[in-house]
Amino acid sequence: MREGETWEVLALRRLTELMNRVSAQDDLSVLFDMVVDGAADVVGFKVAAISIVVPSGDVKVVAVAGDDEARTELLGRRTPREVLEAEFAVAERWGSLRFVPAGQLPDGSADGWVSSDWTAPTPEDDPDAWNPEDTLIAPFFDAVGELLGILSVDLPLSGLRPDATQRAVLELFANQTGIAVSAARQRHTLSERVRLSEAVQTVARIAQEDLDPAKVVDVAAAPISAGLAAAGLWLRAFGAADDDERESVSARSGTSVQAPVSLVDTARRAAISGWRAGVVAVVGAGQASPASFWRPDDVARAESFLASAGARSLLIAPMGSGSSCFGYIACTRGPSDPDWTVAEAEAALEMGRDLGRAIRNARLYAVERRVAAELREADRGKTQLFSTVSHELKNPLASIVGHVELLRQDPDGNPEWSLGVIERNTERLQNLVDDLLTLSRVSDPDRALPEADVDLGEVSREVVDMFRPRADTQQVSLTFEQQDELPLVRGSAGDLERVVQNLISNAVKFTPPGGNVAVSVANRRNRVVLECVDDGVGISPEDQAGLFTEFFRGTNPVTLRVPGTGLGLSIAQRVVVKHGGRIVVDSEPGRGTSVRLLLPAR
Repeated sequence: MREGETWEVLALRRLTELMNRVSAQDDLSVLFDMVVDGAADVVGFKVAAISIVVPSGDVKVVAVAGDDEARTELLGRRTPREVLEAEFAVAERWGSLRFVPAGQLPDGSADGWVSSDWTAPTPEDDPDAWNPEDTLIAPFFDAVGELLGILSVDLPLSGLRPDATQRAVLELFANQTGIAVSAARQRHTLSERVRLSEAVQTVARIAQEDLDPAKVVDVAAAPISAGLAAAGLWLRAFGAADDDERESVSARSGTSVQAPVSLVDTARRAAISGWRAGVVAVVGAGQASPASFWRPDDVARAESFLASAGARSLLIAPMGSGSSCFGYIACTRGPSDPDWTVAEAEAALEMGRDLGRAIRNARLYAVERRVAAELREADRGKTQLFSTVSHELKNPLASIVGHVELLRQDPDGNPEWSLGVIERNTERLQNLVDDLLTLSRVSDPDRALPEADVDLGEVSREVVDMFRPRADTQQVSLTFEQQDELPLVRGSAGDLERVVQNLISNAVKFTPPGGNVAVSVANRRNRVVLECVDDGVGISPEDQAGLFTEFFRGTNPVTLRVPGTGLGLSIAQRVVVKHGGRIVVDSEPGRGTSVRLLLPAR
C-alpha cells in the first residue's frame, strides 16, 4: 500500500490494473483465473470461483482460486439453471449481489464447500460473523442483460460479512467480468469465423482441383483439422456402391490412432443419418446427440475409443451430395478443450458438402471414362467382328466358288469331289450363321430368359447319347453318370442343351483315339453341377485367359487343325451367366481338361 493510500483506494487501483489486463485477454480460461485470483485477493476472501452458463443452460464452475481443497472439490461442478434461479429467488439482494444465509438454500441446491481449517467469530460474538454455509453470489451479464455466469466468494479473511465497500468492489468485479467475457467471446467468435471461413474456402478449392477421391481426402485432412481445432481427425470416403472392387479411402490428421472397424461402421451409420437430417452427430462425456442416431452399444464403442485416444468428445459430420452420403469427417476434442460450437458444426457440414460434391464429380468422371473406354472397346470389337466374320465367310465361299467354276469348266472331271467340298463348306457357313444368330440372341440384355423347369441330368444324358456315335468313330470312350434325385434348374431347356452340346463336343473333338470323356451331373450345396472331364490335348494358361472370347481358337497347332467357329464357349458363357451360374475350367497342356458348369438349384 502506498503512503496515505486507504484500503478502498488500493482496492480500486488494483481492480483497475487487473481489469486492464483482463480486457486484453482472449483466452477465457486465463481470463477466469485472473478474475478469481483478483477477487480473492482484492476483495479479501479465502475462496473465489467463477461459473459460466453452458449451452444446456446449466452453470459450470470453470475457475477456483484461494484454496486447493476447494479447487479439487468444486472445479467442473454443474448447477442446473432452475436450481440457480431458485437460489436467486430466496436470496437477499445486496445491490446486484445475491446473499443466501446459512440454512436457507432451497431444496435441490448442492452442498457447499466447507473449509476444514477455517474458524470465524460466532454470531454471539458478532452478529455480522460469516457462517461457512453462507452463500454470496455476484452474477454478471452481457450487453443485452443475458446471464453469462456468476462470481462466488466464500470465507472472508476478516471473518465477517463484507461491508458496503467490499460489496461495491465485488459488484465492480462482476460487472467488469461480464464486460471482459463478452468482449473475449466476441473476439473469439470473430477469430472462429475467420478460422472456419479459411478452412471452408481451402476445402472448396481442394475439392475443385482434383478428381481423385483418395487425393482429395488426403490433402483436405490437415486444413479441416486446423479449421475445426480438432485434437484428432479422421476422413473416410465410402467405396462406390456400384463397384464391389472399389474400397473406401481414408486419411488422418493430428493423430496416429487407427479407428477400429467397429467404430468405422458406427460412424458410417451416424453419417448417413446425419446427411438425411442435415446435422452433425456428437458423442462423449456421457452424452450423445441426436439421441436417435446412437444405439447403446454405439455409445459404449465410441466412448471406449475416446478413452484410448485420450479424447473427450467426437463429432461426426457427413460428406455427401444430393441424396447420397459418400463418407464422413470425424473429429475429437481433448479433455480440456471447449465444446463444439454451432458455427463449427455448420462449417463441418459445409466442408462435408464440398467434399461430397468432389467425390460425386470424381465418380461421375470415372463412369464417363469407363463408358468411353467401353464404347471404344465395343467399336474395336465390332470392327474385329466384321473382320473375323468376313474372314470366316470368305474361305468357305472361295472354296464353293472355286469348285462351281471347276464343274462349269469340266462337268465330267470329278463332280463327286467338288460336290463334297461344296457341301462341307455350305455346312460350315450354315453353322457359322447359326452360331452368330445364337450369340446375338443370348447377348441381348433386353431379351427375357424363358422360365421353365429343366432337368439338367436328362438333358445331359440325351446330349451324351447324341455324341456317342461320333465318340465311337473317333475311338473315344464317352461315359455318363447322374446322381439320384437331382433337383431341377430354372431357365431355357434349349439354351442349356446348346451349352452341354458345346462342352461335350469340344471334349470329344480334342481327345485323341483311345482317350476318355466322362460326363457327370450332381447336386452340390444347392447347385446342380455338370462336369465334363477329358484326357485330351489340354489348354495352356495363356489360352485359358481368352477361352470365352468370340472366335478364339487358341494357339495350339493341334487344336487349330480341328474345324470350328470359335463361338461355342462364348455362347455357353453368356447362357450360363444369364441363368445365374458360372463355368469353371481347369486344364493343363497334355493332361486334359475339366469343365464344370454350376447352376443354382430350384
